[in-house]
Amino acid sequence: MKSVALASALVASVLVGITSGRPFINKRALVTEVIYVTETVANVAVYVDENGIAYSTTTEAQVTSAPSVEVTTSSLIATTTSESAIAATVASSSPLPTPPAASSSASPLSDLPESSIAPSSVEVDQAPTSVVYDMPASSAAAAPTITPPPAPTTAGPAPPPQASPSDVPANKNEDNGDSLGMGITYDFFTGTHDNSACKSDQQVAEEFEKMKDYSVVRVYGMSCNQIALAVQNAAKHNQKLMAGIYLSKRGGGESISDTIWKWKEALEQHNHGDWSMVALFSVANERVNEGDMTVSDVVDAIRDARGQLRNLGYNGPVGTVDTVPATIDNPSLCEESDVVMVNCHAFFDTNTAASDAGSFVKSQVERVKTACNNKRVVVTESGWPHQGNANGGAVPSPENQAAALKSIRENFNKDMFLFNAFDSNWKSDTASTFNAEQYWGIM
Repeated sequence: MKSVALASALVASVLVGITSGRPFINKRALVTEVIYVTETVANVAVYVDENGIAYSTTTEAQVTSAPSVEVTTSSLIATTTSESAIAATVASSSPLPTPPAASSSASPLSDLPESSIAPSSVEVDQAPTSVVYDMPASSAAAAPTITPPPAPTTAGPAPPPQASPSDVPANKNEDNGDSLGMGITYDFFTGTHDNSACKSDQQVAEEFEKMKDYSVVRVYGMSCNQIALAVQNAAKHNQKLMAGIYLSKRGGGESISDTIWKWKEALEQHNHGDWSMVALFSVANERVNEGDMTVSDVVDAIRDARGQLRNLGYNGPVGTVDTVPATIDNPSLCEESDVVMVNCHAFFDTNTAASDAGSFVKSQVERVKTACNNKRVVVTESGWPHQGNANGGAVPSPENQAAALKSIRENFNKDMFLFNAFDSNWKSDTASTFNAEQYWGIM
């Protein structure tokens, strides 16, 4: 009996030992916890007024939440789950989407042109305006709406801006699309016939200052850097220019292409490339009247110059200047010219007194209009000398010059260039010009 009891005890002891040493076959279950992390970043905005000037900078907090996944084990005992089943469960979860690219609309600076952003905004442009996370942002954490502060205002209306010298129109008859105001001719030479030279930049500037009441100034060529100086000084006084090319078959003439290119360069440098400063463009001055060029030569020159000028953006009138008789006798000159341009001096008519100069010139313009099919006529030179020999009833003197100019002004208030701004002592006097060639200056 004792043997049976002892054997039973031994069996029970063995069973208890085996049971206590065997691991549990049940494994702990996976529990997924989603934790939202809130991060605050700065969103900077610069506000500008209607003139593109920055008046306020604001910094708004942009709150964005993104889920973070953490896998932990619970202390609960679950049913038996194999490791392969756990792996399959994790793999079957929805994949993480690719984060969206930062939108350009995230910052109000993206809608502003560079010129309207204050200098300090250079650093703002480099600061991040949105943050890209490893997980997509929660739709519940939308950025707050930013209301721009009002633009600064003044108690009363803003004063008008102070005009620069080039913005102030001179006291003169302004030109319009169909006509020019009162103009004046100008040359860039000084000295005497035997010792001539170019005027200095300072002298040119001072003389343009004296001519500022004239709406347009006529120049004749490209020597003495006159194109650049003319554009530069005309721009200061809100004036226009009549351009010219000195052509000659006898030698010393200028190139059409070179002269036009000089105008292009000067306008780009001193007038923002604006060709509207050039009111007229003449390819020659009295070449047919002097027998230096044939009518065919001049017509070809007009066509050549016009083609080059149109390609460069100039759309104004192109033509040639000649005397009244040469123009009337050669209608192809006015036919080819966009505007008829003539030099007309009452002094060279022996029967015209100074006080009748204006009416004489007006009658000659009517003759030209008749010969040129009523085309617009611009008088590109007209004046009276204050010194020299008499030409019949036309007598040069300061008093007669004043009377002639008064008469011209009474008969013309447009499409007229008075000749000349200043005396031209560098010219030569001859009997054919009544020894008055140097003395046409009116200033």
